[in-house]
Amino acid sequence: MSASATPGRLGSEAKTGRTSTYTRKSSATTERAGEEIEFANQKDLEDTYLNRLRIFVAPYFAEFFGTAVFVLLGCGANLTYTVLTTNAESAWLGNAFGWGFGLMLGVFVAGGVSGAMLNPAVAISFAAFRGLPWIQVPFYILAELIGAFVGAILAYACFAHSLDPFDGYHRQLYGPFASAGAFGNFARPFIGNGAAFLSEAIGTGVLVLGVFAITDTNNFPARTSTPIAIGFLLTGLALSLGYPTGYSYNPARDLGPRCAAAIWYGSGVFTLHGSYTWVPVAAPLAGGIVGATAYELFIVSKRAVADDSRSYSESEHSSVSLE
Repeated sequence: MSASATPGRLGSEAKTGRTSTYTRKSSATTERAGEEIEFANQKDLEDTYLNRLRIFVAPYFAEFFGTAVFVLLGCGANLTYTVLTTNAESAWLGNAFGWGFGLMLGVFVAGGVSGAMLNPAVAISFAAFRGLPWIQVPFYILAELIGAFVGAILAYACFAHSLDPFDGYHRQLYGPFASAGAFGNFARPFIGNGAAFLSEAIGTGVLVLGVFAITDTNNFPARTSTPIAIGFLLTGLALSLGYPTGYSYNPARDLGPRCAAAIWYGSGVFTLHGSYTWVPVAAPLAGGIVGATAYELFIVSKRAVADDSRSYSESEHSSVSLE
């Protein structure tokens, strides 16, 4: 009897052993899978956090790099014609195209990420009329100022050794060997600050008016050619209206390089020409708002007509519902 019972017990014990082994293996596999899932979840969480951070700061870095490229090419054009030519006509034409192409490239760099304001006057105007969140405006302006400062530093680094034989290793604010004007704008000696303010305000107003028209998808938009159109807009303004003041039309484009120039030219860059510094900062801000307001009030594009029609239909529908 015991002999016949032994194989059964042995079989059941063997089955029990195999089951426990399978159970241990299964639990171990489950633990490893759980650890892998937990690790993957942590990695996904980190990736999500980093992506969110990148998305948050991307517009400001885009404004920084776009403005830096814009000012680098523009100040480079100024320095090129300051050092290499005495022909005022060809220098003016080259400067105008240098700044225009610089703006074009800056818009290509930042346009798809931040909208490529590259100008505090444009950023404020877009916040007032085109939906740019006001909370982002201070960060846009800060990024533009820092970008303009860095762009001017890079331009100076490219031309430092070319300036040495030009001015005899003595950086000058005025005179035949002056080069400070390649960075900050200065009105002509015979133009007062009031007239310069008016010139800068009008030029910036036309610039913002043109930018609003070029980017209005319901008017006659440039679409993928927007950077080219905006670049040529600045070039046209430089050639037609820029002579009295040197066409800043952009507080960051003037103040950032002016602060950089103070490193080599001293504090005179802020006090020269009757403390002219405030003019290319305040005038574009005033002119930009006037230009944007003029476009939004008087240029009735299809967008405005569509909005009015939608509002009318909604009000009519609500009145019918009330009846």
